[in-house]
Amino acid sequence: MPAIRRNASSDSFSEFEDDSYTTVKSHGSRRSARRRKSHRPYTLSSGDSDETDSASSTDCARRTRKRRRTQRDESVISEASVSHSSQDENAEEETLTSTLPLDSTAGKKPTGPIIVSGVKLRPTEVFDAFWEFAAERKAIDDRRRAGKPAPWTNNPILRDYFFCNTFRVLDKGCQYLIKEVIEKGSQDPEEIVFRVILFNLFTKIETWELLNRELGPLRYKTYDHEKYAAVLAEAEGTIYTHAFIKPAPKFGHARNYENHLCFLEVLMDNQLFARLLGAKYMADVFEYLVSFPSLGHFSSYQLMLNLSYSKVLNFHRDDFVVSGPGSISGMKKIFGASWKVSDRDTGFHQDVMRYFVDTQEYHFQRLGLDFSGLGPKKLRMDIADVEHTLCEVDKYCRVAFPRFKGKRTNINRMFNPHAPKASKPARAVLPKAWNHSARKVLRIRPDRSLLEEKRYEVENIKGHKDCPENGRLYRISWVGFTSKHDSWEPEDMLLDECPAMVEVYVQQAGITHSPDAVFRPD
Repeated sequence: MPAIRRNASSDSFSEFEDDSYTTVKSHGSRRSARRRKSHRPYTLSSGDSDETDSASSTDCARRTRKRRRTQRDESVISEASVSHSSQDENAEEETLTSTLPLDSTAGKKPTGPIIVSGVKLRPTEVFDAFWEFAAERKAIDDRRRAGKPAPWTNNPILRDYFFCNTFRVLDKGCQYLIKEVIEKGSQDPEEIVFRVILFNLFTKIETWELLNRELGPLRYKTYDHEKYAAVLAEAEGTIYTHAFIKPAPKFGHARNYENHLCFLEVLMDNQLFARLLGAKYMADVFEYLVSFPSLGHFSSYQLMLNLSYSKVLNFHRDDFVVSGPGSISGMKKIFGASWKVSDRDTGFHQDVMRYFVDTQEYHFQRLGLDFSGLGPKKLRMDIADVEHTLCEVDKYCRVAFPRFKGKRTNINRMFNPHAPKASKPARAVLPKAWNHSARKVLRIRPDRSLLEEKRYEVENIKGHKDCPENGRLYRISWVGFTSKHDSWEPEDMLLDECPAMVEVYVQQAGITHSPDAVFRPD
């Protein structure tokens, strides 16, 4: 059945296929979720892209909330995108190179520039600190797991402040997710996705254990909104971690956790597990997740990484990355004044992070660092680990290199080696899913663009007006968005998507349908 979309170039409406609409369900009722299509450069403006059209500009104000971003090629950096030479034409200084024999530059400081995708970047002293941090933070984890007594490092900053592991998968929350959430319980893909999303909503081990203790085993087939909400309502203390504070979508509940539970239901109703199993590229998964209200770029990426520890999302560890605020700040400090890149040029951010991935062995050897790698196979950092470590180095610089300023100047969390939580960590495990054959080959999408679109669910009809040219329009509020994002939508479209809601409004307003209203059969 066709639906209606406004042409970007006019006030008229044109038909397009119904597969651009997806039906979602919030707690207690089913309504229509809309996906609007428009295109925008991948490098985004700093303004609010969801600003509504004013009534004075058009009576048929209809927003598109979709961004098309032009990315640079996400393929592994080649000699064309990472340029190495022994001498720069415009400066008498040595240029870093990973094509030279490793021992020829061992021990030298990065005094010369590096060139990534044609952009010359001049490393600061933070560049070497990145590799030193990565090696020493991994060594600290090795010493702790080996049962050696504190202190596990002579570096006073790493000793006194809390930093995450070089490898994201070794962090406490990720280890718990793998062992207790993903690899315990039913291995049905739908059930795995349910558990990962539920854990990801709160990202707090104590909250998961509370729910499992009161309602376990936690299964989608036995899920009940009221029971889960009742348990969370009685929880003592905060049920959310401070690591990733996720904004709650607005599903009409006063409590954030109830809105988050509704969001879980939306993802499950849309059969996210099937999308993951059928995805050709990680970029496709990102585009799908970021389309949902309240899921931003970084939160979508973190959910993807958590799902990638399971068998429902089998991709190479270097397929895809999204730069978060911390990693961008880390890159600014690493390259100082030479970093003239927009915070929104994530295509170039990816190129830089791929440079770090591809040259890590060279830099560890150049600096004489013993980097133990991950697991028995001594795996190197993947692109997610580089992004992860850039965030930690950004924090490290606040104390080690305070002259490199960022939005934050302090590290708030101290580390106490004698605290109960600082006891010897359990034996580290790697996801069983990492052995899947599909993960052995890079699958970076050839298309250089990412299409970001937001999917919308009608929350309420607030008003109506009759336009001579386009007939009856209704003012719509959208689930997960504030009133400033309200828009005017044509009656025919709403009769197609949410006829019951239109009927309730018509009766309450004491009006009749417009003469041109089209009622489509179910």
